[in-house]
Amino acid sequence: MSAFDEMVRPSLARIGAPGDGYATDRDSYWGSGFFIAPGWLLTCAHVVGKGGAAVCRGNGALSVTWQERTAAGAWEPRSGTGTAVVVAPRPEGAEPARDPWPFPDLALVRVAGADDVRCLWLGDREAGPRTPLGLYGWSVQTGELGIRHGTGELAGSDARALLLAGSLPIGGLSGGPVLDLRHGSVIGVIKGRRREEGVAVPVTALYELLDVREAARTVQEVLRAHDLHHARLLDTPSPYPDWTAFQAALPGHGSAASGITAELRTRLHGHLAHLPPPAGAGEVVHLVEDVKAQVRGERLPSLVLRNVRTWREGAALLHGLRTLEPGGGGTLVDLDAVLLYAARVARRARERAGEVDEARLRAFTAWIAGQAAGHRHWAVGEAIRALLEGAEGVGGPADPPGGPGGVSHGVPVANGAVVTASQMPSPEGGVVEAPPVAGPLAHVGTPLPAEVVPTPAEPVEALTLTVPEPTPRTRPVGMPSSGTRTDVLVRVGPATYGRHPWSVQLIYDGRDVTPVDSDDRGVPAEELAQALREPLAQALSQGDHGEQLAAIEVFLPRKLFDLPVDDWQLLPGPAGTEAGGDDEDDDFVDARALPLGMRRTVVIREVRRNGLPPSPEWRRRWKGVLRGPLAHATLHGRPAAEGHPPGAVAGGKYPYYGALSAMGDASVPVYCGPVGSGEGYAAMRDALRSGHSVVLWRRDRHDHDECGDFHRQAAALLGFAGHADGLHGPVRDLRIRLADPDTARAQGLRGKIAVLFDPPDRSPYGTESMRPPPLAAPGG
Repeated sequence: MSAFDEMVRPSLARIGAPGDGYATDRDSYWGSGFFIAPGWLLTCAHVVGKGGAAVCRGNGALSVTWQERTAAGAWEPRSGTGTAVVVAPRPEGAEPARDPWPFPDLALVRVAGADDVRCLWLGDREAGPRTPLGLYGWSVQTGELGIRHGTGELAGSDARALLLAGSLPIGGLSGGPVLDLRHGSVIGVIKGRRREEGVAVPVTALYELLDVREAARTVQEVLRAHDLHHARLLDTPSPYPDWTAFQAALPGHGSAASGITAELRTRLHGHLAHLPPPAGAGEVVHLVEDVKAQVRGERLPSLVLRNVRTWREGAALLHGLRTLEPGGGGTLVDLDAVLLYAARVARRARERAGEVDEARLRAFTAWIAGQAAGHRHWAVGEAIRALLEGAEGVGGPADPPGGPGGVSHGVPVANGAVVTASQMPSPEGGVVEAPPVAGPLAHVGTPLPAEVVPTPAEPVEALTLTVPEPTPRTRPVGMPSSGTRTDVLVRVGPATYGRHPWSVQLIYDGRDVTPVDSDDRGVPAEELAQALREPLAQALSQGDHGEQLAAIEVFLPRKLFDLPVDDWQLLPGPAGTEAGGDDEDDDFVDARALPLGMRRTVVIREVRRNGLPPSPEWRRRWKGVLRGPLAHATLHGRPAAEGHPPGAVAGGKYPYYGALSAMGDASVPVYCGPVGSGEGYAAMRDALRSGHSVVLWRRDRHDHDECGDFHRQAAALLGFAGHADGLHGPVRDLRIRLADPDTARAQGLRGKIAVLFDPPDRSPYGTESMRPPPLAAPGG
C-alpha cells in the first residue's frame, strides 16, 4: 500500500441504505464519499439522491461505513448514520432523481459517531492542466466491494466540470475524492464519466454554496471545522502521520523558494478559521491586490475575476508571486505576501471587534508577530509589525499615513525594500535614524547611504516592499477619495434589430478595468433587468469592501434614460411578491433584496457623448457644479410653475438649446417627467449639447398637478447638496423616503427621481463601440 493509500483510506466512506450492517455482500450500495471535517462527509448530490426525495430533504437516514487501522495493523470497518444537510441542487417535492444531476452536484452529510475520524485536505485554488491525479472510491467492479484507486491527470475543463484522463471513474466511485498528487489536496469530487474521459466537480464549487442562503451557514461551519481539525493535529501526538506532515514531503510543498511550509499554511488557516468570515468577495480581493502592490511596488490588478469568499482562498491567491524586475523575472515573495496578508486580515478583524474573540485575535497577532520576528528580510518584519499595531488595538488611526501598512515617507533599504517607520533597528540591536525622504515614497531601488544599510549575515534577495503613490485621478462617482475603491460600470448600447448589447465591468480606483460579463447580441429593453441581475450581483460582491459600497455608473442611450436601474434588485422575490417584502415569519435580513438606489450611488451617463472628446462647455459646466452652489433650473427653460403640460411637443430644430446655454455653470436642469421620448427627450438632447453634466428628472408617469411639489423638493435637494459631490447622499435619502408610500404622502414627496451625473474627466473605460454581430446569411 502506497503512502497516499494509507492517508486516504481512513477518510474514505461508502454510502448506502441503512439497516444492512457491515456485511458488504448485502449492502445496498449507492456510492462513495469522504470526510472533510469531523462528522462531515462530502459526496455528490446524485449519490444521496438514490435514497429518494425524503433523504435529500434530510428526513431519511443513510448508512455511512469507513475503515480504521487497529493497533495490530488490520483495517476494521466502522459505521454511522448519516443525514443529508446540504444537497445542491436539491430536488423539489417528490421529484425522482435527475440524470444527469445538474451542477454543482454536491452534498454534505452529517455522520453520527464520526467525530474522531481523519479528514482529507481541501484545495483552495484550481489545479492546472496535466496535474497528476489520484482517484479514490468504493467499487464492486470485480464482483467484490472494495476500495479502488486509479491514477490519471487533469485533461482540462468543460463549463463547470473538470475533465479527467487516464484511469477513468467507474460505477460506485461517484462522490469519491480527486487528489492532486503534487500537493496532497482534494481538487475535485468524482461525478461520472463519458466515453473517453472522466468528469469531476471542482472542490472549489463548495465555496460557491456560501452564496446560497439555505446552505451558507452549514458550509461555513464545515470549512471552519476542516481547518481547525488539521491545525489541532499539529499539536496532537499520534502514531499515524497527519496530512500536514505527509504533505511536507510532497514536491508541491517544497519551501526552498517560497518559504511557505505546509505547517505554516495549516496554522495560518487554523487562525483564520476563528475570525468572522469576510463580508464578501471584495473584502478579500482588495486585501490581496493591496498586498500584491506592496511586494511588487506596482499595482497590477488581475484581469481574471476572483470570486473568493473565504480568508483561506485569499491566502492561496498569493502563492507563486514574483517581484517585478527590469527585463522580466524576479524573486518569489510568497512568504512575504502571505504574512502581510495575514496582518491585514488581523487588522480588518480588529475593526469588527464585536464579532471576534479577543483571545483568539491576540493569539493570531502573536503568531504573525513571531513569524515577522524571524523573517529573512527585517524590512518586511517592520511592515508586518506596523500593521499589527492596529490589529492589537495599540496603534493610532485605523490605517497608517499613506494607506494600510504604508507610510507617507518610506525609506528604501536592502535592494529596494521600504521600511515603514522613521527609525530602523540596526544589526547590532540599536536604532539608526533614517534620513527623511522628501515627497512620496522614494523610487524603488534607490540605495541608502552605506552607514544606514544593514549588513545581513547572508546575501539579501531582491525584494520590493512599498505602497505605490496613487496616480492623480477624479474621485469615483459620489464618493470622496479615500484609498482604493472599485466601482461598477454598466454599459447598454443602442438597439440594433430590437436588441441592446450590454456589458458589466469593474473599474479599480478609476483606472484599471476587469470585465465581468457581456452580451454582444443583446436583449430587448424589457429583459435588461433580468439579464443584468446576476452579472451586477457578481460585480458588486467584488467591489464592496470594508465600509465602501461600490457605486454603479450606467451608460445608456438617451432613449433608455428612464430605465429604472435604481429600482432593480439583486435578489428576485417569490412569485407575485416583491423581494425583501415584509414576512413576519422570516427574520433573515439580506440587503441585496433592497432596490439598488436605496443602498448605493446609481447614476446615469450618456453612452455616445462619452465616446467623444469632451467639449469646452462640458468641462466648464462640470467645474461649475463641482464648485457650487448648485442652482435649480428647468430643463425646458420655462418657469417651474408651468410644470410639464400633457402632450407638450418640442418645436424647432434646437428648441431648448438657447435657454440651456444661457444658464449659469452651477445650474442643474430639472424636468418633471420622463426624458425617453417627447419634450423631455428633445430637451435632454439640448442639455447635453450645451454641456450640462448634472440633470435631475422624474422618470415615472404622473399627473401634471404634481409638478409643483416635485420642483420644490428638487430645489431643496440641490440646496442641501451644495455641490456635485454632495448630491448623492440626499438623492439616496430621497429615494428611501419615496419608497415608503406613507412617508412620501406625509412629507408631500413626489416621483421616481433619476440623475444624470456625467463628468467629462473620468477615465473613458467602457466607451468602446458595442454592436451585435451581423446576421448570418441563410445557411451560414
